[in-house]
Amino acid sequence: MGKTFTLRLDGVDYLIEQQGKAVLVNGKRFEPEVSGATVAVGESRLNVEIGEERAIIDGIAHLLETEGFEERPSGGRPQAASAEAGNGVLTAIMPGLIIKVPLAVGDAVKSGDVVVVLEAMKMENEICSPIDGVVKQLAVQRGDVVEQNQLLAVVA
Repeated sequence: MGKTFTLRLDGVDYLIEQQGKAVLVNGKRFEPEVSGATVAVGESRLNVEIGEERAIIDGIAHLLETEGFEERPSGGRPQAASAEAGNGVLTAIMPGLIIKVPLAVGDAVKSGDVVVVLEAMKMENEICSPIDGVVKQLAVQRGDVVEQNQLLAVVA
């Protein structure tokens, strides 16, 4: 029997058990491959960065808590992940409604800063900058309906 702990992601509990290289999530077996910040499970690939209280998955921040897991992520602010290092292009990872754009073109941002808030399936998803830089383009505004993979902003 491997290490077992509870992961609470956005208020939903998941029972996690490590079995060698495999992971059981609520009893379902997965064999993830991890390369840097990229986690692959079958054909799915996600860019994941873990902070003390947030997990940023494909640029969307999620609240994160664990129980029964001694090793907590350490160090400052969570870092947003992108498909390639230095990529400041933010796209919608699902269809939804833009409910907040707290920045303007020309504003300086740090990696992990919220650039756009997208509402989808009755949840607010913070789309964060994957890099330190300046907002070069905002392709959406509050009230816009977006499709998956639609350009939201560019940070350079």
